[in-house]
Amino acid sequence: MPKNPPARPLRDGEVHFDVWGCRGSRNLLPRRSTIGNHTSCYSVATAGDAFVFDAGRGLAAFGYALMTEPRFSTIRRVHVLITHAHMDHWEGLKDADWFWRRGNGLEVRLYGTAEAIGGIRAGYAHPLYVPLDLLAMGTVAKLEYVTISSEERRSVGAFSLRTSPLNHYSGSGDNRRFLDTAGFRLTMRKGPTIAYLSDHEPHAGTAETEKKLVSGSHLAVYDSHFPDIKQQMHGHGSQEHAANVARAHPGVLVLAGHHAPSLSDQDIRATWKRHGKGVPNFQLAVEGRTYSYEPGRGAFTLLAG
Repeated sequence: MPKNPPARPLRDGEVHFDVWGCRGSRNLLPRRSTIGNHTSCYSVATAGDAFVFDAGRGLAAFGYALMTEPRFSTIRRVHVLITHAHMDHWEGLKDADWFWRRGNGLEVRLYGTAEAIGGIRAGYAHPLYVPLDLLAMGTVAKLEYVTISSEERRSVGAFSLRTSPLNHYSGSGDNRRFLDTAGFRLTMRKGPTIAYLSDHEPHAGTAETEKKLVSGSHLAVYDSHFPDIKQQMHGHGSQEHAANVARAHPGVLVLAGHHAPSLSDQDIRATWKRHGKGVPNFQLAVEGRTYSYEPGRGAFTLLAG
């Protein structure tokens, strides 16, 4: 049975993976789902560092937890990995507690392609809002923008980060516009590997890229916006494809995320039961769930939620 996260700081070597936002395209307000109400945001937390996959509306929940939950009290550096320029993947930045609490001492780094970083800067520029650089004055110890490519490797402290290009676009037909979208593979030295593939519409030509990101990982989050492969479009995947990935990689815990806001909890769960039958390593991403990495087993297990 799941327990509650420990009411103490994370110790060296401990790794928690949390789901803060798992809806796609738009969040659901008023809250009406037990699966997900907020746009994309997931965190990987250790003693000292937190990595955040996307900065949707779920970032507000993570930012508050970072300031109030004992397990996060030793985190001093937050690395926010933003997949692409669509605003639902960075709209939560302005609501992060670290921009509103004086002298909190956090170092915050935003990683994204030039297109994504440019979109963020433009979206928060006057007169649309307040530039993040101004919100950072007197609050965080450091705010840094780090431009990455959608295909590179780099070291970040005790972690290595690999990016690979994903298939994501807006519109269709003659109006189709592709975005410079990065998938992430994050590996902790002497620890787990986490893969993040959202937003992404898989097809035969993306199989090798997906394999590079997922093979040998311990947990992978997959864009599962639609129920079935035949419905995939607008740069989004399906639960059926994510279940197939889990079936092909039995050692990887695959979480289906980016649930379509048009789908009810009943729809999402019925699809999961249909495609995930006999695939124990295929689960739904659900807001409020915490997974803990167990080194002895080399696997993530559900800790809370």
